[in-house]
Amino acid sequence: MRKSLVAAILLLMALPAPASAQRRGGGASVTFVINVSNPEGTPVGEVSVTLNGPASRSTRTERGRAVFEGIPAGVYRLRFEKTGYIPFEREVSGRGGAPIDVKVTLTPLPGPPPAPVPTLPPPPVSAKFVVLDMPAYIERNYVGKAPERMTTMACAQGGTATLVQINVALVEHTHADADEFVYVIAGEGSARMGQRLEPLSPGVFMMIPRGTAHAFAVGSKKPLVFVSTRAGDRCGG
Repeated sequence: MRKSLVAAILLLMALPAPASAQRRGGGASVTFVINVSNPEGTPVGEVSVTLNGPASRSTRTERGRAVFEGIPAGVYRLRFEKTGYIPFEREVSGRGGAPIDVKVTLTPLPGPPPAPVPTLPPPPVSAKFVVLDMPAYIERNYVGKAPERMTTMACAQGGTATLVQINVALVEHTHADADEFVYVIAGEGSARMGQRLEPLSPGVFMMIPRGTAHAFAVGSKKPLVFVSTRAGDRCGG
């Protein structure tokens, strides 16, 4: 009977330890020394560090450092969290008696995109009230024998008015950002827009939409005189 009891005890001692005990390292303990920094290498404090595995612990870094002491050996998952940083997880294995260094780099969350720079409208033009005696104005600014003369009559935020006097043809051109209103005062001539040809004489009014290529020709020995108002053109443009 006694021999049988001794044999049973010896048999139990020879059996392997339970799996849970093996995972805990047979009672051994380890220490994790954790250092957390940003990509520039600066220690990051107040990081929440959670440890899960054979044991569970949590702490916060102080000046980027935290320590878990005397925990059962085994495989652990560490999670690092701090406002303004991307959460990070890492698996570490704790074996042996020496402290285990765990170095982690936390990446800051990307900041909001820069606010768009507002596009400010051009400053308003200080327009002046204009009243002209056209015959007298033309006489004072008469083109004479010169090929052409352009005289600004008025200028405001919404456009410009110009006295145009030509003795020679004006080559084809385009106003990309302004509609042109033409009123003929004196002389004879024509306006060409693509294949369209319009005769011009005193009293004729014409509107040329922006972006339309056009040209002017003189039809007599006298200059062709008209007022050109460009709506949408910048003052002085």
